[in-house]
Amino acid sequence: MEDEALDDVFPFDDSILSATVEKRPNCVHCARPMPQCVCHMISSRQPTETTILVLQHPAEQNRPLRTVPLLQAGLDEKKCHVHVGKRFKNLQELITPRTALLFPGPSATNCLDVKRGSYDTLICLDGTWPQARLLYHKNPELHDLPKVMLGPSNRSVYLIHTQPTNLHLSTLESVGRALEQMEGLEGLEERLIRPLKEMVRTQFSYGAQAHGTQVEARVARKQEVKQGHKDLTVAPKLENFDYDSF
Repeated sequence: MEDEALDDVFPFDDSILSATVEKRPNCVHCARPMPQCVCHMISSRQPTETTILVLQHPAEQNRPLRTVPLLQAGLDEKKCHVHVGKRFKNLQELITPRTALLFPGPSATNCLDVKRGSYDTLICLDGTWPQARLLYHKNPELHDLPKVMLGPSNRSVYLIHTQPTNLHLSTLESVGRALEQMEGLEGLEERLIRPLKEMVRTQFSYGAQAHGTQVEARVARKQEVKQGHKDLTVAPKLENFDYDSF
C-alpha cells in the first residue's frame, strides 16, 4: 500500500498535538526537559550563507528526542525556519530561484560537488523515511527542484534511534554536513552535533542502549525465526559498543 493510501486510512490526528498533558517544563531552546538541558554544549549560533527551510511531518512534534530544536538553537535564527504540516499551500512563496532540496536520488548532486553560492535556500524534510517520502509526494512544488545529497558518511551519533541503515543520519547531522560541504565550513557539523551527543550520553546514563539499524534488525529476526525464537528483535543493540568513550 502506498504511503498516501496509508495516510488516508490512518489519518494523523492533529488534535493530539494540543492535548493537555502534565509534564516537566522543557527548555525553550533545545526542547529538552530542564534537568536534561543541553544548551551548555551550544557554544554559539553558527553563521551560514544558506537559509535552511525544514518541512516537518506533524508526528515529529510528539517525539521526545528530536534533533530539529537543536538545529534551530545552533544556527542563526534568521537562517533556520521550520514549517509543520503535510501539505504546504504557501510553499511556492518560500521557494527562491536558487533553492535546492536535500533528498537522495539518481539526479541528486553530491554536496561536495556543489559550487559555493549556487543555492541560497536548502529544504530538508523532517520525519521518518516513510513520512519524508509522503511529504515529498504531497508537495509537487518540490519535484522539480534541484536535489543535493550527502556522500558516504560515518555512522550517525543519534544512536538511541534505530536508523534504516548505517548510512542514514538525523536531520541535524544531515543539514550540518550538507552546509559544511556546500559552504566549505570546516568543523560545522561537529559543532552542531555537540548537544546531540550530550543528549545521547544522557540517555545512556539512564540505561538506554546504542541501537543497531533496521537492516541489522531484519537480519537478526531472520536468524531468530530459523532458531525457533518467539521473542524477535525489534531494535538490535550494537555489540561491543564503548559507552565510556562516546
